[in-house]
Amino acid sequence: MPIIPAKLTDIAKLTTLYQQLTTEMHVLQPTNYQADYTPEFFDWQQMITDPLQAVFVHQNQDAQIDAFCHVTTAQTSPSPLFIAHRFAYLTTLYVAPETRRHHVATQLLSSAKQWQQTQALDYLELTVLGNNPAALALYQKLGYTTQNQTLRAN
Repeated sequence: MPIIPAKLTDIAKLTTLYQQLTTEMHVLQPTNYQADYTPEFFDWQQMITDPLQAVFVHQNQDAQIDAFCHVTTAQTSPSPLFIAHRFAYLTTLYVAPETRRHHVATQLLSSAKQWQQTQALDYLELTVLGNNPAALALYQKLGYTTQNQTLRAN
């Protein structure tokens, strides 16, 4: 099935998928992410209807949403140190486990990239968990390169 923009009627399923994502994030980085997080801070309605943001979904053969991504407009800090850029920032990408390895994440990223280009934004940026090698490998395969790294000492 093709990637399509989310509809307001998709909010309940998007919330469920986001809860699955946060559970997986906790497993990958239990010292950073809560185990049982409910994404109440997301204003799905605004994310779906605001022209400066987009939510894309994938539907399986049964027309059920099994993956999504959210991309929004961002800009560099207003400082003379930085070169000014308006860019697209991919805040979230999640593919349900049973749908993985079927190029759905690649399709979602392609839709986000097309949205970035349609909005005339300079580039598409995202953050990936450092201990998520599958995601990192996918992004690198698609041409994403490391811009910064965060290091931590305990």
